[in-house]
Amino acid sequence: MSGLTVCRGLAIVMLSGVLAACGGSSSAAPETVAGEGLPHQLAGWAALPDTARWPGPISGQFTAAALGVSPPFATGVPIPGFSALLRNDDGSWTAMADNGYGAKGNSADFVLGLYNASIDFRTAPDAGKPPGSIKINSFLAFNDAKGFLNDGKGVDLKITADYVNYPSNTSGGLVFADSGIAVDARIRAGRLLTGFDFDIESLARAADGTWFVGEEFGPYILHFDKNGTLMGDPVPHPFLRSPANPDVLGKGASITLPGSRGFESLAYNADRSLLYAVPEAAPSDPSLRPVAADERYLNIFEFDPAAMRYTGKNLVYRKDGAAKENGVVIGDMTNVGGSKFVLIERDGFWGAKAVIKRLYLVDLKEKEADGALRKTLLVDLLNISDPKGIGGQASNMPVGKFSMPFDSVESVEVLDAHTLVVAIDTNYPGEDGRKPGKPDDTEVITLRFDKALFDRSAR
Repeated sequence: MSGLTVCRGLAIVMLSGVLAACGGSSSAAPETVAGEGLPHQLAGWAALPDTARWPGPISGQFTAAALGVSPPFATGVPIPGFSALLRNDDGSWTAMADNGYGAKGNSADFVLGLYNASIDFRTAPDAGKPPGSIKINSFLAFNDAKGFLNDGKGVDLKITADYVNYPSNTSGGLVFADSGIAVDARIRAGRLLTGFDFDIESLARAADGTWFVGEEFGPYILHFDKNGTLMGDPVPHPFLRSPANPDVLGKGASITLPGSRGFESLAYNADRSLLYAVPEAAPSDPSLRPVAADERYLNIFEFDPAAMRYTGKNLVYRKDGAAKENGVVIGDMTNVGGSKFVLIERDGFWGAKAVIKRLYLVDLKEKEADGALRKTLLVDLLNISDPKGIGGQASNMPVGKFSMPFDSVESVEVLDAHTLVVAIDTNYPGEDGRKPGKPDDTEVITLRFDKALFDRSAR
């Protein structure tokens, strides 16, 4: 973007070695200035147009117009970016959007699930050509066909499919009204899950082909079978409760986590025996934080997928930004081999206001004196090296540079030993990080590092 703020300067993070979130903004200035990270270059660029649609129920009936887009969407459901992206063995990709339009009250008509996508990255320089293409091949809807929800047991949650008319709150609050608009028959018949039910943000694929999903309204960990059917009750966290948690809404339980700060990240360890659930931010209750007075420190929670329970063993991660009113969040986390992980840190700004969009590498075995994981800056996504000119001048950066000036950089995946893939959630239709006045396309890039850093065969 014109006038884009770019963090440059001397890298002050320590080298070593590997570790990810939705929405939000911050008035707090970043505490540190990061450098360019490890030697790398833009290797590929692709985009799904903001106008892309997929067949489904009429959607967007409870969200507002923005940037020239006027809901509802009667001819197809928008694809509001990728909150999770996994590579498939056949070369295709599994992508997951979040709850739809950003709030529980405006997303009851957005069906949750997984897309199968083909990505044709542009890998050659040509300033006159657009990014490579992304094609959506199919969609798998998440559902509660076995009836675990709203059954009077465990997490007792009334979902959209249990209503005659959509529940809504166009003001963005958490008191819901009867909209007077009938719930689509497909949602009711299949007990399809919607953005009123869960805010899904992170995805992990088990060896048996089932899916673990981290979400934000609980926050919960969900387990779906290969067909997208919920396999059991959501697993609540022992003490994290968001404002949208049903125990908060219906039973008066205390809020311990800010809204939209749940499990933006869910990652397997190397041998898939454990999952790591990472909230976007530290608890709102200081007594539950790793460091009560410092919002930069948050826990990475260890979860046993075989037992479907938290182990009680937690790691500590220290974000960038300020100790108070910290607006930096974790966007994703993925294992890249052995005890090493890559994480995304990002602020809640886009376009010219974006400051922190960074990839860090951590090793779960290496800690700083304060007990937090030692982290290495891999790349500042606002200052990407592009010597081949693959990105042209699309980001209004100097020749040889490229930028990802988006609010919600939310997916990082391994392509090969040298290469990471990074994707964004667009928060459609309200953000214009790439081009002022135009809703963002869903952009996906590949970053190739000079050294082989990623080896998922390592145990």
